[in-house]
Amino acid sequence: MDTEKQSLIAGVLSKKRNPEVQHNTDVISNHNVEKPSQQINSLSEFLELIGVGKTQYISWICGFLIGYADYTELLVISVIIPYLRCHWQLSENFEAAISLCVFGSYAAFSGIIARFSDVYGRRKLLILNSVVVLAASIVAAAVDNKWVFLATRIVTGSFVGGNISIYMSYSVEICNKEYRLLGPISSNVGSVVVIILINLQGLLILNTIGWQWFIIIISIPLVLKILILAFAVDSPRYLLVSNRQEKLNATLHRMARLNGKDLTPYEVKITTIEDTVCQQRGAFMDIFLPQHRRNVVALSLSFFSNIFMEFGLVILLPLMLSSLYCGATGKPPPHTCNHLTTDDFYKLTFSGIVAIVAIFICMGAMHKLGRLITIRVTSGGIAVVTIGLFVCVSGSFNFAIIMFLKFLEQAANTAMWTTAPELLPTTIRSSAVGFMNAMGKFGGVLGTTSVYLLFYQSPSALISFFFVVQVMGFISSLVLNTESKNMELEDIYDEQEKQSKT
Repeated sequence: MDTEKQSLIAGVLSKKRNPEVQHNTDVISNHNVEKPSQQINSLSEFLELIGVGKTQYISWICGFLIGYADYTELLVISVIIPYLRCHWQLSENFEAAISLCVFGSYAAFSGIIARFSDVYGRRKLLILNSVVVLAASIVAAAVDNKWVFLATRIVTGSFVGGNISIYMSYSVEICNKEYRLLGPISSNVGSVVVIILINLQGLLILNTIGWQWFIIIISIPLVLKILILAFAVDSPRYLLVSNRQEKLNATLHRMARLNGKDLTPYEVKITTIEDTVCQQRGAFMDIFLPQHRRNVVALSLSFFSNIFMEFGLVILLPLMLSSLYCGATGKPPPHTCNHLTTDDFYKLTFSGIVAIVAIFICMGAMHKLGRLITIRVTSGGIAVVTIGLFVCVSGSFNFAIIMFLKFLEQAANTAMWTTAPELLPTTIRSSAVGFMNAMGKFGGVLGTTSVYLLFYQSPSALISFFFVVQVMGFISSLVLNTESKNMELEDIYDEQEKQSKT
C-alpha cells in the first residue's frame, strides 16, 4: 500500500516536471527577451535612427541664443556709439578704434579659440566662452571709463568669434542630413532677431535709464544660454574621433532617450570613421590638404566679402540715417553729436525683419536648388545691387537699396554658414570654420573701418570699394565645387577625395 502511494505521488511529480512543458517555458522566456536584430555601425545611421527630438531641439535653442547673445555684444556698438560720443566726447579716431578692436579681436582669435574645440571638445568650450563674454559685459557696464570699455570689447570680440564657429560645427554633428541646415539657421535667426530687439530696446532704454543699464539688460540672454548648454549633449562625432568610447556610448544612449527611441532591437557599435586622412584633432594645416583646399579658400574669400558687407552696413545705415545721406555723389554733413531719432530706430528694426525673411527664403532655396546655386545667386546679386548706392534719388531710395542688400547679404551668409561645416571632417571642422570665420571678420574690420574713414570724406570712394569687394566674393563662389545637399558627411569626404585626384 505504501509502495502504491509512493508510485502515485512520483507520477504526479513527474508530470509537474514534464520536460516538454519546461522546454515551452524556455521558449517563451527567450521570446520575451528581444535580441538585437540590426547593427548600427556609423553615426549617420544612428542619427537617422533616432530622428529629431529633444536632443536637436535643445541644440537649436542653444543656437538661437548663441546667435542672439553673441551678436548683441557685437551690434551694441552701432546703437550706443552716438551716446558714448556725447558722454565721453569721443573723437572719430576713438570711435573707429572701438569698432576696429571688437571686430579685429574677433578676427584674430576666433580661429584660435575654435581650434581648441577640436582638441578639448565642443560643449565645454561653448560654456567657457559664454561665461567670459558675460563677465566682460558686466565689467563694461559697471566701470564708466572709455579705456575699460575698449578693453572689454576686445575680450568680447575674441570669445564671441570662437563661440559662433564652434556652434556651427557642433550643430551639424548631432543631426541627420535632412535637418543639418536647421542648426546654422537657428543661430542666424537669433542673430537677426537682435537687429529688431536691440533697436527697440535702445529706443526704450537709452533715452531713459542710460547706456550702462542697456548693456546689462541685453546681456541677460547670455545667462540663459549658459543654463541651456548645461543640458545639451556632447558632440558624438567629436567623442568618436577622440577615441572616448565609453563617453560616446553613454552620449548615444542619452540622445536616444531624449528622442524617445528604444535601442533594444539594435546593437549600436560605431566603428566608421569619417575621414582616414585627417586623424589628428586640430591639425590646422590639414584644412589645406588637396581634398579641402579649394573649398576652404573659396569659402574664406566668400565670407570675407559677405561679412565686409554685413558689418559695413551695420555701421553705414545709422550714419546714413543720422546724416541724411543721399547717394555717393553727395557729401554728408560734418561729424557731429547727433542722436538717432525714433523714426531711425524703426528703420533699423525693419532691417532685422528683412533679414529674417531672407533666412527662410534661403532655407527654401537651399532645399530646392542646393547650397552652391544659392550662394552664387545671392553673391552675384549683392555686387549688382551695390551699384544702386551711387545714385541720389532720395533718402527713401537709398534706404530701399540698403534693405535689398541686407536681404541678399543675409541669404548668402546663411547659405555659407550651412555649407562650411559640412565640407570638413570632425577632426578639423572647428579649426576650418574658425579660419573661414576669421577671414570673414577681417572683411568686417575692413568694412567698418572703411565706412568710418571714407563716409565723411569721399562717399563715392567708399561705395566703389564696396563694389570691388563684392565682385571678388561672387568670383569666389564660382570656385566652390562640392554640393553637400542630401549627402551624409562621410559621403561628402569621399566625394572630395575623388575630386582631388581628378
